[in-house]
Amino acid sequence: MQKFDLSDRYRLELHWKNASYNKEGVCELSDAVFTGPALTEALKLENNDHILLDFFQQYLVLVEKVYVAKFSWGEVTYNKDGSISMKETFITHDSELNKVPKLKSSDYLIIDTSNHEIETHPFNPVYRTYVVNEDTNLYKFGG
Repeated sequence: MQKFDLSDRYRLELHWKNASYNKEGVCELSDAVFTGPALTEALKLENNDHILLDFFQQYLVLVEKVYVAKFSWGEVTYNKDGSISMKETFITHDSELNKVPKLKSSDYLIIDTSNHEIETHPFNPVYRTYVVNEDTNLYKFGG
């Protein structure tokens, strides 16, 4: 399988130590951290905020915005290495259509920020997101 790659400029990665599912439709990520080149151009992250993640490109579907989940966080800390640590991080989804994959501790997310520059962000409410395993291979869901 070919390794997944995304243009460095717009690449934002979300890593975590543990993913737990104690409630239906909610994945809690412990010790979540944003890393990647996109952070050099990103606006300051606020505490207690969220973004919408669209996983549709890893499924065999014809319509965008079907596999959308909300990634929310509490307190944000900027680290010396340029990464951003977040507390109280959750990925939530509501309906049957919005099923997101079960994440493992060794997985991570690659978030494409290319349509989220200041001029285009208001017209793009969701971020294209990909689940990648520890070998940097893109998961294929639904077929």
